[in-house]
Amino acid sequence: MGTGTPGILALAFWALPASAQYADQGTLLIRAGGREVGVETFKITMDTLSIRITGRSTFGTRASADVTVTVGLGKDGELGFQLDRRTAPQGTQIYAVQKRNRITVRRVERGTEQASEVPGGPRTAFLADSVFSAFYQLVPLAEQSGPVNVLFPLGTRRLTLNLERVAAGSGTIVRFRGGLEGEIELGNRGQVLRIQLPSLGLEAVRKPE
Repeated sequence: MGTGTPGILALAFWALPASAQYADQGTLLIRAGGREVGVETFKITMDTLSIRITGRSTFGTRASADVTVTVGLGKDGELGFQLDRRTAPQGTQIYAVQKRNRITVRRVERGTEQASEVPGGPRTAFLADSVFSAFYQLVPLAEQSGPVNVLFPLGTRRLTLNLERVAAGSGTIVRFRGGLEGEIELGNRGQVLRIQLPSLGLEAVRKPE
């Protein structure tokens, strides 16, 4: 696993009030084709107006990528995203902010910086290929109707997903289809149990505590 400790990531404008309700935290075991390839620690906090997700994933044992993502969703559809990808010999930081339905993406690497702007919208989520907990953004969006626009700021890839929320035993499953297929399985307290991307042969399963 990567040994570098990521700096404290803070999107100050998404800071939750002191009364924010804690949602979930834990560890996910990342599997590819049934074989464990990485691990992700995550924390989710939310209240009636906002949600904040921080996830850190590491892969392999040597020369691994250490990826940390922080996502914040605020009122009026404003959205903040920060990604810190640590790889030898240099790392990459990605910042994306949606305001007034416009998304600004900034990419910072050693000695270089690039910025671009793309259209946004009221039902938008920011995701990262290497961090599964960011998919939790789709859970509250599944309570409303209509497609969701998804942006992967690291490569500016865009998808449109349709969501379905169904009861499963004592918990809930949120399924998504469209540019990417998968599902999020939640326990009876709303805790993340499993995030599966079958078309990619990937899944993240909660580690027993």
